[in-house]
Amino acid sequence: FFLRRFCGHPLMPSTSCLTPTNMADLVRLSCTSKGTTARASSTWKHDTRKFGPLNALNNNTEDAWKSAQSEESDPLAYFEIDFHRPVQVNELRIQFQGGFVGMDCIVYQKSGETSDWEECEDLFIDPIDSNELQKFESDADDAMSGKCSSLRIEFGRSTDFYGRIVIYSLEVWGTE
Repeated sequence: FFLRRFCGHPLMPSTSCLTPTNMADLVRLSCTSKGTTARASSTWKHDTRKFGPLNALNNNTEDAWKSAQSEESDPLAYFEIDFHRPVQVNELRIQFQGGFVGMDCIVYQKSGETSDWEECEDLFIDPIDSNELQKFESDADDAMSGKCSSLRIEFGRSTDFYGRIVIYSLEVWGTE
């Protein structure tokens, strides 16, 4: 029996970000209480308070990141997470709003502030059009190759006719 603790979960007042010990001592790396920040390609109505990317990290099911309608000249949307420390990513957990799901995803990582984005070949994201929390695990033996300081998810398209994407929860789990 393992005690589950979720960072910022309304039913668990603890700020601990630990999960049960199974593969390793996995930690929720995307906790804003640990200094993690987020940015995105766009925000609905430019209202970052109501619809900004940090809303996807805060574990409040009432909040979400909502992208703006995509432009025909630039349909690509992205979501970036900056951990501000080196981490090893084991899995991503994403909850989209059904009908507004980002598809054709590519995950990139950065190992430092001055490095370039490199494609994560060990982490494949293929979401389905659903409201359910979806889990995407790294294919690597010990998680994604090497440590990274930032992740970027690029969405090639959306299930929404206008290209909007809505993420209620985005959790990154791994080790520090």
